[in-house]
Amino acid sequence: MFEDWELERTERTLGVLTTNGRDGFPHAAPVGVRWEDGALRFETDSDAAKMRNLEADPRVSILVFGKPKWGVLISGTAEIISRGTGSEQSQIRVRPERKVSWRRKED
Repeated sequence: MFEDWELERTERTLGVLTTNGRDGFPHAAPVGVRWEDGALRFETDSDAAKMRNLEADPRVSILVFGKPKWGVLISGTAEIISRGTGSEQSQIRVRPERKVSWRRKED
């Protein structure tokens, strides 16, 4: 499903997570992502808006992009691996179901 350049550029980087907001509008937020067992992982505060949104509707997209003009958009269903308590972060996994990518030819 993924080309080598896509995996390299989406490993341990910053992406933009988009969830479906409770008001019907998309909610975008930065998250640090990494690959683990064929899925993207990220963490978040348990009381964050993105956490509430994915609990209501687990469909998400994560966009990773950079210069000179490349991007990888991954869509899938979020799964809560563990819910953080106190200062501990909640752990989330997204198994890719769809992927769109682009890059300049010389890149």
